[in-house]
Amino acid sequence: MNPLMLELLPLVRQGYCCSQLLILLMLQVRDRQNPELVRAMHGLCHGIGQSDGPCGLLTGGACALALATGKGADSETAHPMLTPMLNDYALWFYERVNPYGGTACGCIAAGLGAVAGGETGGAPDAAACGDLLAECWEKILELLQSYDLDVTAAS
Repeated sequence: MNPLMLELLPLVRQGYCCSQLLILLMLQVRDRQNPELVRAMHGLCHGIGQSDGPCGLLTGGACALALATGKGADSETAHPMLTPMLNDYALWFYERVNPYGGTACGCIAAGLGAVAGGETGGAPDAAACGDLLAECWEKILELLQSYDLDVTAAS
């Protein structure tokens, strides 16, 4: 298991999903807490409520990047490289999960062999998806660095 997942395992056991974990990581790097944001990220869990929607690692990753670089108040502007950075993340994610048949949470979870409850369905097992989560977090940090953005800077 990836060392990052060992760190996150207690949060997984507490019921946080992939999209929430990525936001919690970004908040941690920024030395912030925002329970309302974490709660809102719950809407992206399990492919948007097991609707066969996009994986929370895709949507949550986009949100984590935007948290660090997007517009959040009238007096702010989004970083001019936010859109290219989001595109880079999405393209990387599409290529990474292509072997699983798509970006839907269920496709990826099934491809990783990570569906709790077997063929009858159920929520993806975040612990089993952990290596992909760690790869996504590493990609997010890599993108922020490659665009020369300080993730700890105040928005």
